[in-house]
Amino acid sequence: MGDRGCLSLFGSNPDLHRLFAEHITAEYRVKTEGRGRVVDEWKLRPGAPDNHWLDGLVGSAVAASMQGVALAGMEKHQAVSQPKRPTFAELAGKASGR
Repeated sequence: MGDRGCLSLFGSNPDLHRLFAEHITAEYRVKTEGRGRVVDEWKLRPGAPDNHWLDGLVGSAVAASMQGVALAGMEKHQAVSQPKRPTFAELAGKASGR
């Protein structure tokens, strides 16, 4: 408990959370290297096709992180700024040579 990446469920009856636990453990990580970088690739475990709650949990964590949410005691990382998107008029001007 309390380790990095830990997720705890409440109560003492594991049957209450079995379906949720099956969903969030339906995938496993494989480190993949190519084109000069190492990435984590996630693969479904055989016989565990349902991972919808994992997808929802990860999506919620990403959205919260993008909004600057962090758990107490975690260091904050500066958000990566997105490049300015050109307007349609700017793109049209470039295409016509202006």
